[in-house]
Amino acid sequence: MTLDMSVAWVLGLALAVARSASFVAFCAFVPRTIPKLGRTSLALAVGLLIAQPVTSANIDSANLVVLAFTNIVLGSVLGWFFGLFAFTFQVAGTVIDLSSGISLGSVFDPDAGSTPGPLSRFYTLSAQALIIAAGGIAVLIQVIWASTKVVALDGHLSGLGFLGTEATNQVSELFRVGVELSLPIAAVLFVAEIAFGLLSRLAPQINMFLIALPVKTLMSLAMLGTACAVFPRYADNAIHTGLASVSRMLQH
Repeated sequence: MTLDMSVAWVLGLALAVARSASFVAFCAFVPRTIPKLGRTSLALAVGLLIAQPVTSANIDSANLVVLAFTNIVLGSVLGWFFGLFAFTFQVAGTVIDLSSGISLGSVFDPDAGSTPGPLSRFYTLSAQALIIAAGGIAVLIQVIWASTKVVALDGHLSGLGFLGTEATNQVSELFRVGVELSLPIAAVLFVAEIAFGLLSRLAPQINMFLIALPVKTLMSLAMLGTACAVFPRYADNAIHTGLASVSRMLQH
């Protein structure tokens, strides 16, 4: 029994896996909490799905390296832009952690590193679960498939000068939406901070630091139920915004 394999198909499969692997590695919709085996299996599955034979099997080593690098760069850029707005939840959680004082230990002790606070982790994990449940992985596969129709596996990239402007706009919008997502709790904590400030002027003998810190933490936890009500809308917005950003890039 013999197995005939086309060189064009083998090269196309290798380039497809390179593009899909870089896309999955840089896309925030595929969280790091998924085991490496799972993320590797997803990259291979998507690579098999989008694989197609190259136009010419007579490719020398130098051109093959260039094609592989092109697919890795394209997959990385598309994956980063597509999953960028998933970080809005991490931005919102970080704002609340700092406002409530939960993560003050890492602020006062720089040697502890930049480990995110508990609310930031809660927001991030909630976003990842909602995005996957809303079909984010299916949209991811559609995006990587559409990219092969715009830039073939053995194609070449044109000018990338627009990426700087696009990245600046998207990151600015990311922080704006992240702060907006944190407002239900951050606004309450701000009002509480003003109240504690007035109370410290009226009763200076009271140690406001010892009282305010646990009270703000309790208020943050009590408001989580209200904040979670808007999570699905922002998770859906992250998918649609990422899809729109990638669509603009592919049109260039």
